[in-house]
Amino acid sequence: MGRVDPVTLEVIRNGLVAASDEMRSNLMRTAYNPIIYEVLDFSVGLFDRDCRMVAQAAGLPIFLGNLGIAVGQVVKDVGLADMRPGDVYLINDPYLTGNHVNDVTAISPIFCGPEVVGFTAARAHWLDLGGKDPGGSTDSTDVFQEGIRLRSVRLFREDRLDRSVYRILHDNVRYPESHMGDLRAQVAACRTGENRVVELASRLGRDVVVEGMAELIAQGETLARQAIGRIPDGVYSADTYLDNDGVGKDPVRIRVTVTVDKDRMLFDLGGSSPAVQGPINCGFPATICGCRIAFKCLTSPHQPANEGHFAPLEVVAPEGSLFNATYPASTFLYMMSLNMLIEAVLKALSPALPDRIPAGHYGEMGGFMIFGVNPGTGRPYIHQEPEGGGWGAGAGFDGENVMIFLADGDTHNCPAEIIENRFPLRVERYALREGSGGAGRYRGGLGHYRDYRILGHDAQTTCIMDRSVFRPWGVFRGHDGEHSVVVINEALPGARRLMKATGHRLKAGDVVSVRTGGGGGYGDPLERDPEAVRLDVKRDYVTIEEARRVYGVVVDPGLLTVDPVATAELRDQLKKG
Repeated sequence: MGRVDPVTLEVIRNGLVAASDEMRSNLMRTAYNPIIYEVLDFSVGLFDRDCRMVAQAAGLPIFLGNLGIAVGQVVKDVGLADMRPGDVYLINDPYLTGNHVNDVTAISPIFCGPEVVGFTAARAHWLDLGGKDPGGSTDSTDVFQEGIRLRSVRLFREDRLDRSVYRILHDNVRYPESHMGDLRAQVAACRTGENRVVELASRLGRDVVVEGMAELIAQGETLARQAIGRIPDGVYSADTYLDNDGVGKDPVRIRVTVTVDKDRMLFDLGGSSPAVQGPINCGFPATICGCRIAFKCLTSPHQPANEGHFAPLEVVAPEGSLFNATYPASTFLYMMSLNMLIEAVLKALSPALPDRIPAGHYGEMGGFMIFGVNPGTGRPYIHQEPEGGGWGAGAGFDGENVMIFLADGDTHNCPAEIIENRFPLRVERYALREGSGGAGRYRGGLGHYRDYRILGHDAQTTCIMDRSVFRPWGVFRGHDGEHSVVVINEALPGARRLMKATGHRLKAGDVVSVRTGGGGGYGDPLERDPEAVRLDVKRDYVTIEEARRVYGVVVDPGLLTVDPVATAELRDQLKKG
């Protein structure tokens, strides 16, 4: 038993989680851009005075896993002695804090009396930071093309706004009104967290809360070490690949070697590609975050995370490599590499945990944006969102349909009603993509069709797709899933298909069809229950022809019933063939 009694410790735990949840709610309610209040492309957390995460709200794992590194960098740059109550700092440096420049973190110290007892942090995706292209670029080759870098910039000093810093930000982004609104929402979230922690400390005592934070972290570490102990010791490796880096290099190799040794785990990324010219590079803090996501999935996925849950994990990546990129490498599409890194870790450990590791999921961002000038208002706009796809099947279950990719956790895509209300676009189709899931005894999840018509103006689109060559893999004879693609004007001559593209020009009336990939299948398709195949046909998950050709199930096209005799004969032929 620690120094804080168990009942008080639970009050502290839940008080911190509640504070984080209120931070999240306030940020959602006061943000200006749909990518925050609808897509939820943000995260918030609370940290102790040693910059260790003690509580978080539900949000993007890819943000939460390294927020403590951002807090620590601000403390290193500014110094605790120079911090004051009411200060707020901004940081987005991809080499020091991870991610890309679009992910701006607001950080404020929490004072109880004269001492700092912790920090609040709110990281949100800004649609634009003044880079060469609105929203970001699939072909940027250095960080200067991607926007402004901020390193521990003080926005508020003792609750007083630094108007010079504010003007620099306002005048160097393409959508200043909405971005400054999002910034104010981040500051409000930080203030909320400060107030709630101070209230908790005033009720329970400052020292009790500080000691409770330390005990919560210690508990997290104990749980993580116990979970590692249930994984067989050994050295496990796997490779995955991205099609290209966005500017020409292909393919890009991702290799991970996982060492499980009693109650600790090492991820070695030394076999991965060197840093590339295109924007798929990762700063080392982002890499740590990706590894932590995979680690948490394997150890304590149902426990609220704090810094202790990651204490038994060590990550190694050579400087100058894809996963430890250095200035001035471009990083806008870092998440594509991290998604594949997470899957590589799971793939590597599949021999040790065959009943827990699923087949591959659609795996890349499905990132997509349309931008232009709204003919109704005469003002520039940008619509940006991730697109959901199919997840891999596993032992005993089909893959989930249209889920956001692993690294992005709780984000959503944007509702059609919001898109049509805010932007000069019409969503003409939103449906499951038939046949996109990999066949198997358990079928991979499906991606979707999402078709946009451009209304009354010319526009541009940026697409972020991958895995056309190295598709989402099936396991144990399961088939691969389909890959994502964007198709423009499919019904017209000269239809175009895009994977990675920046600022592709569109005309009024064009239809842009976003088609996301599916998950891999698990097990032999010829062992799938014929009744499950019949339901797949009825639900338009697979075609009658695919049911016959791949699953060996004969379905009557009129009655949608299975012919058991013909099915048995066909499956026997396919097995022999």
